[in-house]
Amino acid sequence: MITSEKVKQFLKEHCNAEVVGIASASPFSTEDRKRVTDTLTVIGNANPTMSNTAVYDPEDFVEGARAVVVFGKNSYFGADPYRGNDRGESPHGAIGNFYLNQNILNRAMHHSSLFKGFMEGEGFKAESPFAGFPQKIKALEAGVGIRGKNTLILNKTHGSWMSLSTMITDAPLEPDEPLRGDCGACTRCMDACPTGALDTPYTVQVDRCIIYHLCHFKEEIPLKVRENLGVRIGDCTVCSDVCPYNTKLTINEEDRLPDDVIYPRLIPLMNIPEDDYEARYGSQFFGFIIGGRRYLRRNTAVALGNAQCARAVPELERALRDEDQLVSSHAAWALEKINGVSTRHTT
Repeated sequence: MITSEKVKQFLKEHCNAEVVGIASASPFSTEDRKRVTDTLTVIGNANPTMSNTAVYDPEDFVEGARAVVVFGKNSYFGADPYRGNDRGESPHGAIGNFYLNQNILNRAMHHSSLFKGFMEGEGFKAESPFAGFPQKIKALEAGVGIRGKNTLILNKTHGSWMSLSTMITDAPLEPDEPLRGDCGACTRCMDACPTGALDTPYTVQVDRCIIYHLCHFKEEIPLKVRENLGVRIGDCTVCSDVCPYNTKLTINEEDRLPDDVIYPRLIPLMNIPEDDYEARYGSQFFGFIIGGRRYLRRNTAVALGNAQCARAVPELERALRDEDQLVSSHAAWALEKINGVSTRHTT
């Protein structure tokens, strides 16, 4: 006989799950659906590759769905050491571990396959949902954590650093109770957000988020935003780094990538050859999210300007002459930041 406890035990023993919760397979509420659709619309308007704003219910993946199982493990790799403006002679930029960590993605797919096989052996169906399924909502329903003012799920053991997977099944599993509680009077994430994207508690204004500008926005980064990006070129973890839930976490050394991968030196990236870009990022999740070499170069120019790195001037001047105006205009801004004088933009 299948039970919730039997499912949880399998996930812990065979999938190394450190967090497991079960929610009902009820459809998403009108309020939740609108909130998710609004967010997807903002991102889709900025990033054509993510223009699908459809929101899918569990029943869309498994006929007769009765439960949603959410499980995962620690994905804390340490605080970003370059979250300020790195002003060294050879500054580093921050991409972040998750976007480049194929090990985590491969393991998640493997564990989902194991779970599917286990459930089929018990006589039930199980499927992993794809884009358009609001995993976070079901994770909260499943008691995995509470919603933080930074809109992230906060778990008492792993804070906001959890790599979660979701499986939908027609098995009659008893759901867990959502956790009670909130962030109380704490406003650390709201106070620390460089762009004010968290000015309203428990809500993120997506088009003010740094990740939105670095990865989804495909035009000129607004001038008022650029200085707030620091040396980040593909990720921002400020709201997690300052959260009290994340002060006593254990680093996942098994999956952590080397610093030179997730915090690469900026100067060589400014004019990275297409072949090098494809080899390093083209097949990665980061390559898909950021959308191509030109956007990495755009972001790198801004980071170099914020780092005020004089050694980067030759590479920025080379980029200033680039036929890609998106790249050259951001290089001009960076040179002005470094030299303190306006730079004529030539093509």
